[in-house]
Parts: sequence; C-alpha cells; structure tokens
Amino acid sequence: METRFAVMKDRLVGVVDDLSKINSNRDKRLGEITEKLALEQFNLVVMGQFKRGKSTFINALIGAEILPTSIIPLTSIVTILRYGQKAKAMVRYLDEKEEEIDLPDIPKFVTEKRNPKNKLRVKEVEILFPSDYLKDGVRIIDTPGVGSVFKHNTDVAYAYLPYVDAGVFIVTPDPPLGEAEHRFLTEVREHADKFIFVLNKTDLVEASDLSESMDFTTNLIQEDLGQSVNLYPVSAKFALLGKLKGDTDKLSQSNMLAFEKDLKDFLHHEKGKTFLRSVIGSLLKYTADETMAYKIEQEAARLSVEELKAKIATFEKYAETAQKDRDRQNFILEGHMRKLQQKLDDNLAGLAQKDLPVLLKNMEEKFAETTARHISSHELEKEMEEFVFNEIMVTFNRVRQKEAEKIAGILEQIYLDIAKRTNDIIENIVKMTSDLFQVELKPFTTVEKLSKKGEFYFLLKDDPGAIELIGLSIRFALPKFMAKGIILKRMKDTVSGRFERHCGRVRYDLLRRVEDTSRNFKKALNEKIDLTVSTIREALNRAMALKDQSEKEVSQTLSTLSDRLSNVEEIRNQLYSYQKDVSAM
Repeated sequence: METRFAVMKDRLVGVVDDLSKINSNRDKRLGEITEKLALEQFNLVVMGQFKRGKSTFINALIGAEILPTSIIPLTSIVTILRYGQKAKAMVRYLDEKEEEIDLPDIPKFVTEKRNPKNKLRVKEVEILFPSDYLKDGVRIIDTPGVGSVFKHNTDVAYAYLPYVDAGVFIVTPDPPLGEAEHRFLTEVREHADKFIFVLNKTDLVEASDLSESMDFTTNLIQEDLGQSVNLYPVSAKFALLGKLKGDTDKLSQSNMLAFEKDLKDFLHHEKGKTFLRSVIGSLLKYTADETMAYKIEQEAARLSVEELKAKIATFEKYAETAQKDRDRQNFILEGHMRKLQQKLDDNLAGLAQKDLPVLLKNMEEKFAETTARHISSHELEKEMEEFVFNEIMVTFNRVRQKEAEKIAGILEQIYLDIAKRTNDIIENIVKMTSDLFQVELKPFTTVEKLSKKGEFYFLLKDDPGAIELIGLSIRFALPKFMAKGIILKRMKDTVSGRFERHCGRVRYDLLRRVEDTSRNFKKALNEKIDLTVSTIREALNRAMALKDQSEKEVSQTLSTLSDRLSNVEEIRNQLYSYQKDVSAM
C-alpha cells in the first residue's frame, strides 16, 4: 500500500504534467521541479566521535562491506552513498576533477592511513550501490569522526553540518561521551530538525550493564540538547554479520531491525513533509508567474500595433529605471559592507588596547608565581606556554563569537532593508504593468526573510579550531637565575605579536564569511528582479508576434489564453488544498 507521501508525490508529478501540457514552451522551471521530484534527494548524515563504529554501522544498514573499517581513526574524507543499479565509486577532487574507481580502491582515498591529511586533495567520494535503503533520493553520508588526533578530520565533520537533513549520531557504552562530542552536539542541534541517537557496540557490554549504560548516556545527551531523546541500542557488528551470512539470530541480537523500522518511518513521513512543502511552494510560484504572463499577453493582444509598441516602450523605460534602482541597491549594500568592516576593525583595535594589557599582567603574575616554585627552565616554559595558550584561546573564542553575533545582528537589519527595497522594486514593476495594461496583477516572487537556519547564520557560526593557536616556541637555554628578565621580555614580545596575529585571523575569517553570504544574497536579489522583468517582457513579445496573425488566429489565441488562465487557476487552488493535506500528515 502506497504511503500518503507517495500518493502526494504522484499528485505533484501530475500537477507538473498538467502545467507542461498547458504551456510546453516555457518548461525550464518545470524541468527543475521535475528533477527535484525524481531525485527526492535527502541527506542522512552519520556522525559522532572517531572509533564509534560509524562506517560499520553504515555497512550494516545497507547490508554490504563497502566502507573500510579499522581499529585506528580511519575516515578522513566525506563518503556519500546513493542509489545506483550497478555498484561503482566516483572520486571528486578539490579542483573539480572526477575519477571512477573500483570499490576495493576506496580506502586509498578516504582513509587517514592511505591518504594522510588528504594529500590527494579529495573533496568527497560518492558510491553508487543497489540498496533499497538508498532509493527515493536518500543519501547516506559517512563523515570523519570528531575529536580525532587528526584535527583536519574534525574540521571536515563540522564543515558538513549545513548539508544535514537528518543526522544519526553514534555513541558507544565505553568510553562514554567525550568533550569533543559534547561540543559537537551543541553545534549540530542548530543545523537539523531531526537527530537519531544510536548506542553502538552493545555486543561489548554485559546485558546486566546495558540498561545502566543506556540511562547514563541518555541523560548526558539530554543535558546537552535540553530535550528528551530516544537512544537506540544496537550492535552494528552483529547486524552486518547477520545480513551477510543470513544469520537471523545475530540480526535479532543486534536490535538493528527496530532501529531501521523507525528510521524508515521517519524518512517516509517527516522527511517527506518537508520535501513536499518545498515542491508545492515552487509550483505555487510558478503558477503565479504563469497567471501574470497570461493576463499581460491577453490584454496586450487586444491593442493595436501602435498602442502596443507605445506601451512596450513605456515598460522598457521603466525596466531601465528598475535596473538603475537595483544598481543603486548594490551600491548601498557595498557601502554597508565597508562600514561593517570599519566597525570590526575598530572593535579589534579596542580589543588590543583593552585585553592585551590584562593578558600581559596576568602573564607576569603567573610567571612570578611559577618561578617562585624553583622549577627548571623547561618546566617553566611548558607551564607558561600552556597558560598563555589557554588565555589567548579563551579570549579569542569569546571575541570571535561576540563579533559574529554583532555582525549577524547588523547584517540581518541590512539584508531585511535591502530585501524590502527589492520587493518594492518588484511590486512597482508589476503595478506599473498593471496600470499600463489595465489588468490586476500580483507579484509572483518576493525576497524571503532570512531564517535562522540559513547559510548566513551558519557562515558566522563559531567553529572550533577556526583560530589555530601556535605554541610560543620560546627556548630557555640560559640558566634561570641569569635569564629571568630576558625570558619575561621575550614572552611579552611573543605574546603581543601572537595577539595581533590572532586579531588579523579573526578579522579575515569573519570578513570572508560576510563577503560570501553577501555575494549570494545580492545574486538572489538580482535574479528575482530579472525574473520579473523577463516574464513580463516575454509576454509582451508574444503579444507583438500576434500582430502578424489574422483576426481569426488572434481570436483563437485569446481563447487559448483564457482557457490556460482558467486551468492554471484551478491547479493553483488544487495546490493550496495539497498544502493543507501535507500539513495534516
């Protein structure tokens, strides 16, 4: 029996077919919606600390030994599994090149042992595999473990957070959650609405201890998230053995089937609702676009050639004005960015004046306290480096987060203002066209308010490791009683230089992120204005083309446009009905 999701998806495919039949000449946007419906791509990202058995868990899920496993921190590259009738793998490099490889060669590219620190410059490895679990657009993604001795592995895991549609977070009974996992959990909860928690390696725990381990781990996760969670106890090792050898007892002992049942239920319902709402929204925008174009074309076709030419000239003149307004907006946005950069520079300069003297004073006190213990120069160096490292780390993590929040607040106001101005331009274009052709029109597209889960907020989010601190590397070769003053002076100079360098790093990092998100925002604004103008212009060009036709042909065209308007309106009402049905799922 088909699920409600499948039924609704089929209905939307039917809507796309109906719209294509109404007008087969303008199908680019419908083609994109068709592709979206066909792929139904959904990222199920498996994450957690290194050595929790993530790769084994994925192998167990699909029932095949595809991903390499080891007793050492292994995965260093994001690996994506998606459906394919024939098993194969594709390596994508950072320079955008691609290379097909054999499945046994996957470890050469994704493991720390075979590809240390990603010396091969691999972006990701995609595996196509004929598993029913990977059908309907679900992509299972294996990420490197956080907290590994290899810092770049943790960086890759954090960098993949924006792509999480739903996450499976893997933990184990021994050891329990570590600091890296606690930190990661506080970050991931802001990037997806759905996380499923799995307690793997239950085969290593006595049955009498499992309940206690479950309660302990559940409480730790709930404290991090501030909400109740359901923890699934599984043995990925037993599940994989059970599936590979057809051992039903091992598969039953693994508890994997209970987890898979709930996961599939989620994928077919919660995941589907989000997907369906997105498709319906795209179709509603498309129908509004078509309605406006048909109305303009209909009214323009009734005019004489001279009248239509005059009105087209008026429209083009206004479109030129709209272009100038858009350029003015881009100029205003660039001005805001320059002011924001200056504000950041002023704040960081103030930081050096305010916090650096405090740091130097604390360092002097620590130095005096440490030297009073009469320890060796080597021990003195070690303690002071650790002290300064921690002081700078605390200072700059706090500063970076504080500045990011300030910038986020400023940018949101800037973007909302620019978005409002863009909406005004779009509305004015439509209103002018409505007045020009004496027809009631509504804008078919607007600039949406930025959401908290948008790329903008992610780009300004503090990611651990963004400020990489380098040791002071001060060597104390002289006897301490001779070198005390020299040591302290060298430490002050080194710390001052390090402080200044980290101010520069914070500045570069935040401004780069601001530039990226502003560039994308400006591109989106320009595209929406261009889409409005081009839709109206195309309708007017079609109306002008009618002037070369006979009166009978014009009459037939007008009748066809009237039918199309009626059909599109009917589909539009149908989509609103579907929207309610999806919300009620």
